[in-house]
Amino acid sequence: MRFLLSGLLLCTTITGWADDFSSVVQPFLEKHCVSCHGETKSKGGIVLHDLTDVSTAFEKHELLENIIDQVRHEDMPPDDEDVLPSDAERAEFLAPLEDILEKIKKGDVPQSAGRVVLRRLNRNEYHYTVKDLFGVKFNPARGFPADGAGGEGFDTLADALFSTPSLLEKYLEAATQVVDSVYESPASLHKVIIAKPGGALDANAAAEKVLTFHATRAYRRRVSTEDVAPLLGVFKRGQQDGLNYQESLRAPLTAILVNPRFLFRAEAEQPGKTEWPLTDFELATRLSYFLWSSMPDSELFRLADKGELSDPKVLEAQVDRMLKSPKARALSRHFAGQWIGFDAMVNEVNPDAKRFPEFDQDLRRSMYYEATQFFSHLVKQDRPITELIDSDYAFVNERLAKHYGMNVGVKGSKLKKVKLNDKNRGGVLGMGAVLTSTSLPMRTSPVLRGVWILDSLLGDPAPPPPPDAGELPADDTMAGGLTFREQLEIHRTAKSCAGCHARIDPLGFSLENFDAIGRWREKDANGKALDTQAILPGDVEFSSPSELKGLLMFGKEKFARNMCRKMLSYSLGRPLEYYDEAVLTDLVNQLKSNDFKTQSLIKSVVLSKPFTHRSAKR
Repeated sequence: MRFLLSGLLLCTTITGWADDFSSVVQPFLEKHCVSCHGETKSKGGIVLHDLTDVSTAFEKHELLENIIDQVRHEDMPPDDEDVLPSDAERAEFLAPLEDILEKIKKGDVPQSAGRVVLRRLNRNEYHYTVKDLFGVKFNPARGFPADGAGGEGFDTLADALFSTPSLLEKYLEAATQVVDSVYESPASLHKVIIAKPGGALDANAAAEKVLTFHATRAYRRRVSTEDVAPLLGVFKRGQQDGLNYQESLRAPLTAILVNPRFLFRAEAEQPGKTEWPLTDFELATRLSYFLWSSMPDSELFRLADKGELSDPKVLEAQVDRMLKSPKARALSRHFAGQWIGFDAMVNEVNPDAKRFPEFDQDLRRSMYYEATQFFSHLVKQDRPITELIDSDYAFVNERLAKHYGMNVGVKGSKLKKVKLNDKNRGGVLGMGAVLTSTSLPMRTSPVLRGVWILDSLLGDPAPPPPPDAGELPADDTMAGGLTFREQLEIHRTAKSCAGCHARIDPLGFSLENFDAIGRWREKDANGKALDTQAILPGDVEFSSPSELKGLLMFGKEKFARNMCRKMLSYSLGRPLEYYDEAVLTDLVNQLKSNDFKTQSLIKSVVLSKPFTHRSAKR
């Protein structure tokens, strides 16, 4: 009865929203917005002509926040429009949108656990998995094509993990290399060939034991007779061709590594159901690829086989165990690296060699590992996620300490945790990997840095620049006597640019004391004193990294919600939908109640319904 009343109330509410859309929202959009954000013209990449009903509003829930913000602060429609809405018209338009957004966040809308489509292992997952499976010492995925990034910007998202004929050829090459490397090492071969003919065990029975063991681990579930039969058939053909026992196993072991059950992570459908819990083996796979980017280990397999892993207490205990493993570094490298952006240091970032001769491979590696070790420290020591914004420590080696101008007595190449006296340096805003990744080859970029803060840290991305935005010089020494800030001030006078730059540029200006490779400076490349004074809309003034961090800490719940969003999407392998907003609200509330501790967030994600369940439809 209670469920029925709830459903009737929800149905009545949605009907009310539909009426508001047709009578209030649509007329406002058509009158003031669609001419610039419609089917033929889409300024800033924003399209509103198809925002016609409640279901579309659900799908575009993130856009609703932007619309509300722009209209409330009178940034949109722009002042140069012939007809502008009155205050009363703005308020009438915003009310139903704010109501929808509020109910989405509370979960007062149709809910779903979501559905992840069939997804293949990405390059990193393939590498770690074959390493754990067969103990290989090299990276067979190094030559694979780059994986795309979808949704929240991760290469774990199924929608972006395409399969091509050339990739399938690479899989076959890699499988052959992996098995060859096993056969070239007597120690490795001894670990792989776990059974040999002898006594009552004939060759076929021994091969079946070997292939069942490895197929179970590779396919990440119990295997059936039907799964093993084709592999055993390949073994028997080898025997018929005169190969010895070990050589007859080479081809079926290779076949395991090109089998779709290994290359793809599949979760079984349950016909007739709209939603259901994952099996224990599916849960083990989700958990291991979330925290380790690799296959489940023997303990996870054991618990899954006994049907115990789905017990929340057991699941939480496994998170504790797994985060203590060195394999948990994958979470730092591939979740934090893609979210925060420091994975660009691996091979994308290339400061100009003549302008910055100090930047070499040693410095590149040191910056990258500074960032990964910092995040690993947050996880292992269960530190608050807010230390990503502001911390009184950093991880540096002798080279980095010298580069940053720190007198902390660190010697050698090993990174060590040091206490900071400089309030500008702690957290990701003071990391060389972030500062270099958000710069251009020959200069800093207040715009890139501002966009990075809005998008990566706050989850409030700025729209793309309009086609007529123009370009700023790539070299800040070619400024015709102007400082780069003065050039940027001229650029942002264009009406099509001013609104966004008012949000973006101040954030970047406050970081201008950090040069394009993360060193502290007082003057720009032309020897002129830096102007780091920044004013955000609302007359919020600040002028240094430490003051910027203070502002970000003041709004730490916005940062926390964005981190929850990123981690949930990464763990699920799918973009988030409107029905996930209520889950995010719960994650943030749990995070706040646990003093923003990093492990509490990870556990909350693992125990959440979208992680432990799936739906028939997305």
